Amino acid sequence: MEKVLATLASVKHIPRERITLDRPLQELGFDSLDTISVLFELESAFNIAIPDEEAGSIRTAQDIVEGVRKLLARAQLDSAVSPG
Repeated sequence: MEKVLATLASVKHIPRERITLDRPLQELGFDSLDTISVLFELESAFNIAIPDEEAGSIRTAQDIVEGVRKLLARAQLDSAVSPG
């Protein structure tokens, strides 16, 4: 969660303390380009791929945190099931 919030703060160049899980990203000044930048940063940081359909439903930091958790859990499950 902290890594997601820190990434949001970094991309938008705002203090981390201004970002709360339930505050709409739009209230913080995020536009669609900012959100795309955040998602690219998170994909790189966590080595995940965020599907476009999930990216379109992001409204708050909580949405991002939950999405990243799901993708990480899915990746862990896939690596446990797949030999190699």
